[in-house]
Amino acid sequence: MIRIIRAELIRVLRGRTIAIMAASALAFAAVAALTVFSTARKTGTATRRSGATLADLVGDGGGTQAFAVGASFVGFLVFVIFIALIATEFSGGTFRAVLLREPHRLRVIVGKLAGLLLVAAALVALVEVLTFGMSLLLAPTKDIATDQWFSLDSVGAALRDYVTVFGGIAGWAVFGTTLAVIFRSAPLALGVGFAWAGPFENITVDNWSAGYRFYPGQVLGSLIRGGTAELGIGRAVITALVYTGIAAAATLVLVSRRDVTA
Repeated sequence: MIRIIRAELIRVLRGRTIAIMAASALAFAAVAALTVFSTARKTGTATRRSGATLADLVGDGGGTQAFAVGASFVGFLVFVIFIALIATEFSGGTFRAVLLREPHRLRVIVGKLAGLLLVAAALVALVEVLTFGMSLLLAPTKDIATDQWFSLDSVGAALRDYVTVFGGIAGWAVFGTTLAVIFRSAPLALGVGFAWAGPFENITVDNWSAGYRFYPGQVLGSLIRGGTAELGIGRAVITALVYTGIAAAATLVLVSRRDVTA
């Protein structure tokens, strides 16, 4: 398992890839902070489609509000990336080639996913730090005091934001891996993923508000936000764990029992 994880890290962490990830993290931090601070409302509650309030930004954890709000809208991007990465492993014959050296299929798929999630964990930490820095720069433009951002409670809030954001991203990663394993074709898996998590979920929740509590994408979005008006953090965690567990189990069963022909 350790060798597989190390091999995945070597494959991903190349100079060009690292530069792209760093630039993307900086761009995300700038866009998220600018968007959240420019649209901050005086009052309101956190919903799946709303930003932050001025009270959220002033209080404990205000420095990472832009990070949490912005991250709730990029989970789908993580979903797409994992579909592309894993499906290409099957369609391109890479997964089959790895099995010639390491015949334990479950060890291979788990190791690959673990390696990618380690990279994602580091990237999430970098994004949070950069977004906090951008928030510090923008706070004076909204006359937002930042004294409470450096309290112990704010440190705890920042850690909580990191855990919920990474938890949601890990969920999206598992869902993407599941679709990739089912279809073994990036275009087909991406088509299904786009159709479900994109138009279907977001259109139907307009007329069926319960979808915020049951649709996988909406659940993960609420988890990343640390809970919303539609779905509290407790239920979001439990529902996300159930969905992710089912998806992970389906992935392991398919990988262990289906022939790898490509």
